Amino acid sequence: MTTSELLTLLDALHNATNPLTGEAVAATSCLNDTAVRSGINQLIRTLRDEDAVATTISEAEITTSCASLRELGYAPTVSQLAKVFIGSRSIVDPRLRGLASYRKYRGVLTRRAIAELLSLHRELIEGPKPARSRQDKPWRTVDFFDTDGFDKLSEAKATELYREVEALGLRKVTAKLPDYMVRARTHLPRSFEPWTQEERALLIEAMCYTNDGEKLASVFGRSESAIRQEGKRLIWNSQQRVA
Repeated sequence: MTTSELLTLLDALHNATNPLTGEAVAATSCLNDTAVRSGINQLIRTLRDEDAVATTISEAEITTSCASLRELGYAPTVSQLAKVFIGSRSIVDPRLRGLASYRKYRGVLTRRAIAELLSLHRELIEGPKPARSRQDKPWRTVDFFDTDGFDKLSEAKATELYREVEALGLRKVTAKLPDYMVRARTHLPRSFEPWTQEERALLIEAMCYTNDGEKLASVFGRSESAIRQEGKRLIWNSQQRVA
């Protein structure tokens, strides 16, 4: 039995129709069971997604559709184009319904299958991502942590700062974070915590004693890279205000 034939049979079972004639038949108590019908529906979607592998959306069609969207003033995205191809009810602009590709793949591919196929051509649809420039983060050029190392942070002062940082508490409750964030916090308790003005003030104070990124990281419960980035940003901002 081919996937297409199996889909026809499952559709018939799901809709309580004769797979040969399409006529309605009496539904059995089994098929009236919500869990059974839901399971059949899920199997249909899965098989259609697998069968979609044989169906492709050509680059030419993607290019043409994107060009049409741009002419209408849109900046095409994978999500938007998928809605056009499936004929999504969320589309309210009547001009989009006039596109040749509108609703073309409804009943042929599922929304998920369309999105997966289009995601393979993301750059063609959305254009290349702009290269990130050092100018995006000009504070990267600050060399505070890289030259003339110094460390006057005593153990007593480090403990004092640590307790002040700990007293700030956490805005993001660890138990509600994704697993990878929770794992990070087992070693660095303030990982993924947004910086506050109070914590920044403590970092500035600590940096008056040392430029040892690793030592500062242990005081603030953050990664060394997080300390270095925030420290450089604070110095750069201060220099701009002076200038």
